[in-house]
Amino acid sequence: MSKEYNILIEKCIKGDKVSQKHFFEQYGPYIKGVIWRYFKDNGMVEDIFIKAMYKILTNLNSLEDHQKLMGWMKRIAVNESLMELRKNKHQYEEPLSEVAYQIADHDQYNLDMDKIKRALDQLPDGYRTVFNLYEVDGYKHREIAEILDISINTSKSQLIMAKKKLRELLTNMGFAPE
Repeated sequence: MSKEYNILIEKCIKGDKVSQKHFFEQYGPYIKGVIWRYFKDNGMVEDIFIKAMYKILTNLNSLEDHQKLMGWMKRIAVNESLMELRKNKHQYEEPLSEVAYQIADHDQYNLDMDKIKRALDQLPDGYRTVFNLYEVDGYKHREIAEILDISINTSKSQLIMAKKKLRELLTNMGFAPE
């Protein structure tokens, strides 16, 4: 942890506008990247980004260990995204029957992040949200069900269908599993 890093945080806590602007420019792209995983719409991403950054900057004084800044900011960005998703709960479809698809958990694609992002953006909102929460953020199905106010079976079904659709999209883009 560098001395400049701690000084920047302390100045932000004291309300120094120049430091807050620097903080925003330095960490904003990371926060926006976290939010992009949950939404396709640029306007929605911008709205949630502003809310998350405001919450981060106004609550920096509650962060006891500056070394945990990145994880703390990520949690705020994810929580802000999930609050917005909860408002629009309709995108989750209850499973109609037991899903017959068996999809390997760790298909490897040799892709760059832009191509993966493009494929993820094409997933329905419910699929993409559960996929991100489970595969990227490490939540368990029980936790996802509680967070999104859906059943555990819906969470599992959404993940299976997300993987199936993602595999289909990537294959259609000309990529095949290694």
